[in-house]
Amino acid sequence: MSDPHVTCPNCGYGFDNLRKSTRMFDCPSCGTTLFREGAAVNPVGNNGEMHDYPMLLDVNDSVTIHGKKCLVVGHARYDYGRGTWDEFWIENSAGEGAWLSIDEGDVAVQYPLGGRSAPSRSDPPAVGEKVHHGGRDYTVTEGDTAKCIAVRGQFPELIQVDDAHYFVNASGPAGQILSGEFWEGGHAWSDGEWLDPFTLKVERLDGSRVA
Repeated sequence: MSDPHVTCPNCGYGFDNLRKSTRMFDCPSCGTTLFREGAAVNPVGNNGEMHDYPMLLDVNDSVTIHGKKCLVVGHARYDYGRGTWDEFWIENSAGEGAWLSIDEGDVAVQYPLGGRSAPSRSDPPAVGEKVHHGGRDYTVTEGDTAKCIAVRGQFPELIQVDDAHYFVNASGPAGQILSGEFWEGGHAWSDGEWLDPFTLKVERLDGSRVA
């Protein structure tokens, strides 16, 4: 699952736990954001300032959702004007990943959609509009612009500090979530569900547990 033969081209820091699925990661030594494509590793910016405050999760923690244990691999923080929210990239033992979002105590898990499994539209729907997906209709409840302000850890895609995108969140008939992200030249969809944070089992890197 890991690739020990990568060093930071800026400072020479050696990564001994870089996952094979990782394309973007930050250097804990010099703060440079790095992007890996094939055998090449290139600097693409800085990792921003992640202000510390009490969090349910952190990079390298383990979290169990519906009985399945995942490792917290990456952490990105977004500013959407009214506040910030945190996105954690998590992976299970098979390398399958999902986004775990935390926004003012609300927690959701969402899985990236691709190909035919994603909604066909590439433009952002308006608030109140219906989006059909997976045999059900979702109602768009929120649309806004978000900007990445900090990143830590590893990700399967490029996420750069100061990059902005437009997002929409839509609700299904039984609490399901459908989210879309839109930027110049691209878009992405993900779906999932809201979670009760008290049902999550979090284990810290030192082996301690969070109730």
